Amino acid sequence: MKKSEKLLFGVGIGILCLMLLPSLILGENAVYTCHDQLDGEMIAYILNARHLGNAAVLPEFMNGAPGTALTPPAPLSVLLFTTGHYQGALFIMQLMGCLVGYIGMFLLSRKVTGNSFAAFVAGGLYGALGFLPVYGFSQYGLPLLLWCLLEKRSGWKRILAYGYALLYALNSSLVLVGFAVLLVLFFWILTDFGIGKKENAFFRCRMGLLILAGYLCTNASLILQLLGGGENVVSHKAEYLLVPENFLHGWLNGFFYGGQHSQAYHLPILIAAVLVLGISAGMELPEAVWRNRRVVVKCIAVNLALCAASALWNTSFLVAVRKQLGALGAFQAERLLWLAPCLWYLLLACSIAVVLQLLQNEEWRAYVGVLVMLIAVSVTGVSLLKDSEVKNNVQKLRNPSYGVMSFGDYYACGVYEQVEAFLKDYTGKDPSGYRVASLGIEPAAALYHGFYCLDGYSNNYPLEYKHAFRKVIAPELARNDYLRDYFDEWGNRCYLVSSECPGYSTIEKGGFFFSDLELDVKALKEL
Repeated sequence: MKKSEKLLFGVGIGILCLMLLPSLILGENAVYTCHDQLDGEMIAYILNARHLGNAAVLPEFMNGAPGTALTPPAPLSVLLFTTGHYQGALFIMQLMGCLVGYIGMFLLSRKVTGNSFAAFVAGGLYGALGFLPVYGFSQYGLPLLLWCLLEKRSGWKRILAYGYALLYALNSSLVLVGFAVLLVLFFWILTDFGIGKKENAFFRCRMGLLILAGYLCTNASLILQLLGGGENVVSHKAEYLLVPENFLHGWLNGFFYGGQHSQAYHLPILIAAVLVLGISAGMELPEAVWRNRRVVVKCIAVNLALCAASALWNTSFLVAVRKQLGALGAFQAERLLWLAPCLWYLLLACSIAVVLQLLQNEEWRAYVGVLVMLIAVSVTGVSLLKDSEVKNNVQKLRNPSYGVMSFGDYYACGVYEQVEAFLKDYTGKDPSGYRVASLGIEPAAALYHGFYCLDGYSNNYPLEYKHAFRKVIAPELARNDYLRDYFDEWGNRCYLVSSECPGYSTIEKGGFFFSDLELDVKALKEL
């Protein structure tokens, strides 16, 4: 890279680090997304770190659930949690994710467009996306993986590509995104063979084998369970209620708004890209501009295909087929949409590169394109900041009493230590000597502090345990249709519930009091 490009690259890294500075300063007072992060995946890391090398059974979780009940989404990151500084480990995952996302998108965009400024803008926005850090490189790491797959030179770049392919597999989730990466790579290799690019095909085949090997190593127990091996535990997923969805609605919704945990705020980018294609149509342009235009069209086409496949998986016909597959039928093909943000921001870089080339050619239409791209980038950037935790952490830094639940608030740091000391004095036992269940507060808080819990949040625990726990909460389930359907038809949250406050697992202190709670205490004692 030239000196100016290196400076631009460094500015991007500096901006991202500055955005995360409030989280670093606040420590346990920092704000992080709770849903699917603090309530579940964090506990997977913590318990696997506590039982590193011996996590076949997790004694603290659901009365000794199999290790497959809590498979960390980024297994390599478990090592960060072995220090016991859990908030620090989460912050490092967030920092690593943002930087890898920025670096990968910068390199990918620069390689495809040849324009460092376009790469800087696309990389900066991609690195600022609000992906959950607990997913490791699953989403943040995709642009760098794609850059490696496109980088076919010999020497250190090829070695780097092979090394990163393995690193990506070890620090991302097979179930959430890895299957999609392998599937797309398989069709890419077939296409290379079909058009006679055998050297490319063999290179990408070796990359794919490294990724597959990494996933097999880190997901061996889970794969064995799915194949009916090991202890042959039946997953509670076998009782999931699968509800079909309208294909067109699912397709368009995925295309314009993205899927769960994969929102890219890309609608302004898509509109701007289409307008830029229209503005530059019919003009005499250099080959580089036409190449970038073709990439824009390809990105849109691939994302349309990904959204179509995702929507098709949830249609009536395939849902009927999936119902016959037991736990395998609960597989979520909509995770294909996790690939989409990478392509949306590559599309952004290509659109910016087209507009900048039009400016060099002194085309009057270029100024319209500049205005369109400025609006799109501004709207996207504001949306990212508005919905990210950066805003909450800045507010928390300015005003410590800012009314948003922090990391320390969520896990009740400083409170559970007092609870453990009280129980030690009262019973003479440490946490392994008794079992607890939580009502009105997430079980994750007790698990975080080393308590042995009967309840928990898992997407793959034994069906037998679900039935046993149901006896405890059966009186409350009978009182409320919502709670009964929520547990019987899904059941990932194996929690104590109350018909007095359905749908709330965390109750504000002093804001509510249970007055008519009915649990099967005998069944609870049996657990």
